[in-house]
Amino acid sequence: MSNVEFDQSEIPNPKSDIPRTWGAATAGGGEAGVGELKAWERVGTRTLYEQAHVVVREDTLKLPDGRERAYPVLHLGASVGILPFLPQDRVVLVRQYRHLTRDFTWEIPGGGMLPEERPEESAQRELREEVGYRAGRLWRLGGFWPNNAYLDEVIHIFVAENLVADPLPADQDEHLEVGSFPLDEALAMAQDDRISCGLTKLAILWSAVAGRARRGA
Repeated sequence: MSNVEFDQSEIPNPKSDIPRTWGAATAGGGEAGVGELKAWERVGTRTLYEQAHVVVREDTLKLPDGRERAYPVLHLGASVGILPFLPQDRVVLVRQYRHLTRDFTWEIPGGGMLPEERPEESAQRELREEVGYRAGRLWRLGGFWPNNAYLDEVIHIFVAENLVADPLPADQDEHLEVGSFPLDEALAMAQDDRISCGLTKLAILWSAVAGRARRGA
């Protein structure tokens, strides 16, 4: 990673602006208190299914009122998504078949992080495996939980720039078509549902907004 410029910008913490108690506004301008929210406590867990990096487990949770409930969780761990930029504001996407949608979809490169891997290392590896490039510069947009109710996964999103050819062998079960699109077309695809992948939609839209902010627009 010594020849790679890694830009880790300050990312606001959304929790800092969210109050810990919520209530309905009253006629006098105050709030009808509902009491302080309390965390649930995990008091047990068991694995129901495990295959490669996919784990389905059932947690036993103790609720604030003392009751216990079974809670299903799909665990995938941490992963990365990368939006690679070529010159003249063109972005690189990969097309592959997705079983759940029964269709071929255009997506950003990405995948699961390996043990002990840092997010930027995973981003470089996935970029090299899926599209054959290494990034001279990685810009981290941020991270998010795709579904923080039942899916135990955090995805780190990067923009990759100053690309140079440096391929790695692809995963054996991946069959990909690589294409490039003008950013404006990719934005339109994300908004009119030609792109159906939520991660890809977010990465393209987030990159466009962050890019305007960096340019002072």
